[in-house]
Amino acid sequence: MILETDFIVGRDNFADLIINPTAHGAFYFFFNQRDNRLVKRFVLDCSHPKVHYLCGVTLIKKNEKFTPRLNFTIKDDTGRLRSERLSKDEDSIELKASVNLAGCHENFWNLISFLRTLREIEVPDRIFSLVAEDESVIVAGIRDQRDVESVKRIVGELLEGVSLSVGEVNVLLKRKESLASFETALKGNHREANWQEFLENNKWIFGYGLNYVILKSQPSAGGVRFDSKGGQNPDFLGITSGNVKFTALVEIKTPQTPLLSGEEEIRNGAWSLSKNLTDALAQLQANTDTWIDSSKSEENRDALEKEGIYTVRPKGILVIGNLLEVKEDPRSRRQTFERFRRSIHGIEIITFDELYERAKFIVDHTD
Repeated sequence: MILETDFIVGRDNFADLIINPTAHGAFYFFFNQRDNRLVKRFVLDCSHPKVHYLCGVTLIKKNEKFTPRLNFTIKDDTGRLRSERLSKDEDSIELKASVNLAGCHENFWNLISFLRTLREIEVPDRIFSLVAEDESVIVAGIRDQRDVESVKRIVGELLEGVSLSVGEVNVLLKRKESLASFETALKGNHREANWQEFLENNKWIFGYGLNYVILKSQPSAGGVRFDSKGGQNPDFLGITSGNVKFTALVEIKTPQTPLLSGEEEIRNGAWSLSKNLTDALAQLQANTDTWIDSSKSEENRDALEKEGIYTVRPKGILVIGNLLEVKEDPRSRRQTFERFRRSIHGIEIITFDELYERAKFIVDHTD
């Protein structure tokens, strides 16, 4: 018989449970916030219409912690206790104290795992503590949580008091999702504006290797202030990390933007560079020169230096094209492109597939 105070493991949601602050005699119980009811038993298996495997959970408060007490029973659909029989040779022995959980072991361990995630509960056997698990297991356990507040609480405890906002937790959880979107988008035909929006929403991608933080999208390089309208507008204003920060300008094209042009070599071992590539490079060079002058204006200088940000011959970053274009072609095409970008001073040319690999490294090493 399923009671109103029962919680069915596998159907009901653990995230709905809290510890009821009101004691019932010497014991405390869980409370289901969604259904506004007390929870005294956890139903591990009710698949059989006449047999239910149950685990009663009562909590005893000691100081500020709770210790759980578990009571396992098998009952029939009328609520009466059932016994199991153990066969030995040809004799049959009735064992009223024996409860075999083999048929519902997964739900039993789901219940145990839930109890161990609660910071208010003190579990005697600390070998199963979440903090003692391998890092990948910890991350997997956190990602399995669907409630952001629960994730925040778990991560905060692991970091020993480090405060994380809900937004910061969401960033951690969504990076893998963003990486999958990045991989999918590489196969599509998205416009520059789409890529600018994607990278604006995923500024962390520029962190590894590039060591830059995106400060602002579409900064004005030729206006009165760096955040004003008009003038020349690179796609992003980036800054280095550290106690002293220096500015950089970022220009975004698309993975489909060609790197080279022509159907054959213009001379032995050399191919023509695409006009898209040279135009983008010229555009970024002009923006960096203009930004040097613009950053010296009193308003810009005061606003940026107040944040410890300075401009000294800003670096340019051009994200363009995909190395798939030259991967399977004659070796001279790969050499032409690589020689060209290594010869450019002050501007780093990165292809979208290379940027994806940097993002993948960040995600893989966050785990």
